[in-house]
Amino acid sequence: MGFGDEVAKVLRIMQMEKKVYKDYLPMEAVDAGSEMVKSVEPLWEGVKKSICSLLEREMPYSSPYASVWWYSVLLQIEKTPDAVFRFISYIRRHKNVFSVNTQCFLYYQISLLVFTQREWNTEKIKLELWSFYKEIIEEFAEEAEVPLEEIPEPKRNKNLVVVVTEQFLDIRHGPTKTVLDRCKILIEEMGKEVILIDSCELVSLEGKIPFYGVQQGGRNKKTDEKEQMWKGAKIPYIRCGNSMPDIEIINWFLQKLRSMAPGWVLVIGGGGILGNLLGKMVPSISIGTVPSELGITCTKYQTLGRKLTQQDIDYLIQAGRTKEQVIEGIFTSSLKPQEEHITKGMLGIAESSFLIAVVGYRLADEITKDFLEMLEEVLQENMHVAFWGKFCKYEEKIRDYPNLKKKSSYFGVCDDILSRMEVSDLYLNPVRKGGGTSCVEAMFQGVPVVTVNYGDVSVNAGKEFCVENYREMQEKILRYCQDNEYYTVMSDKAKKRAEALLDTKTEFVRIMKEAEFREQGKKKKENALCRNN
Repeated sequence: MGFGDEVAKVLRIMQMEKKVYKDYLPMEAVDAGSEMVKSVEPLWEGVKKSICSLLEREMPYSSPYASVWWYSVLLQIEKTPDAVFRFISYIRRHKNVFSVNTQCFLYYQISLLVFTQREWNTEKIKLELWSFYKEIIEEFAEEAEVPLEEIPEPKRNKNLVVVVTEQFLDIRHGPTKTVLDRCKILIEEMGKEVILIDSCELVSLEGKIPFYGVQQGGRNKKTDEKEQMWKGAKIPYIRCGNSMPDIEIINWFLQKLRSMAPGWVLVIGGGGILGNLLGKMVPSISIGTVPSELGITCTKYQTLGRKLTQQDIDYLIQAGRTKEQVIEGIFTSSLKPQEEHITKGMLGIAESSFLIAVVGYRLADEITKDFLEMLEEVLQENMHVAFWGKFCKYEEKIRDYPNLKKKSSYFGVCDDILSRMEVSDLYLNPVRKGGGTSCVEAMFQGVPVVTVNYGDVSVNAGKEFCVENYREMQEKILRYCQDNEYYTVMSDKAKKRAEALLDTKTEFVRIMKEAEFREQGKKKKENALCRNN
């Protein structure tokens, strides 16, 4: 069946949905939408846009469940920021039709798409998502059976910090190491009691409805663990379970933690429903896991891994926040200790090769045609590219690039990435938000980084390792390969930069003390106003 037949079939189904089904999505619609996405993929962008215009005219807008499915299909065809914004706005206008869990499901699905698509990462879209997120938090707050008003300072246990993460995996996972590092420092350097809660909320499927290409967040499989050991620190640990966000479980935690009255709630990432509701009762701070940009959160304070710009400040105002709620700093990491030493030969690569490393867990999405074309053009006879991580479409992606096919290898996930960086000569970063931890691992081994000036890697690496586009990236690759003196200078700079990025103890203690200082200052101002009135 050709793409015209597939489109015609979808249009007939949409018309039938409006006439007959009302807010019901027949299986025929799911199958037809999926087939249409595949059939129109090779078409020119202008043709795709025309198809999307036809589909939007026939969209069953009075049927929100059906419309969500068709919007999620359209996003695979018309990959424009306007289409994403219209989708989020539609959901917000019809949010009363959906359960709060379904709203949460939709928020995470769209957020994940925005995370992986640079062109969708616009202020307009993020503000719409932030508004949606706040509405979800408030709807859960209305369902809470526990008082959420702030616990007075004298009644709070200043020595207790509750740490909430929406996802806890293993030590290969950067945000998991971020959680463990902060817990260890709170315990050993700041003398705090810590309770670590894995809320299992990130990209949850609770409230799931038909959505094209639905994703699910990974979960810690060890459900019976009561504590986590990290570099000698024993951290009390509670895992909520895979049904989150579940209002009954949330109410149980709110009741328990209100009676414990911690001094602070520290959330990793946005904080999820549980973390943000706890943050209504006591001072809260979000440690962003995307240090290059302001995260979407409802905590009182949040961190940013770079200096605020005027554009950031204007963005915060539109989001209903202030620059005083943002603590600037360095996003620090910790590294899994190296376990072995290898050679290029042990990987099946010539020892004389200039080895270029590309590392990531979402490489199938992050490695684009532009990146592949850049590599195809630049690779010299003595170069080899090694892909580490998850790249499920490797063979399919490189099929049409004979030079790259000959001079590249995919090694999968590696438990000892430092040993692989030790034999690498260059760390190359595609345009993406993530990858911040792996670039630190490279720099720790003295491996220079080349990255476009966007995302976490650019923030971590610093301006000296950034380029403006893939054309400049090609020039840098060649220079690193051919200019030994330049390579040595930049290798030394990489090591020095890594030292700062690994000093979590100094930086995190400073951030927490700054948050405490701002909170005390805020209380003094409030008390002064009360006395004056």
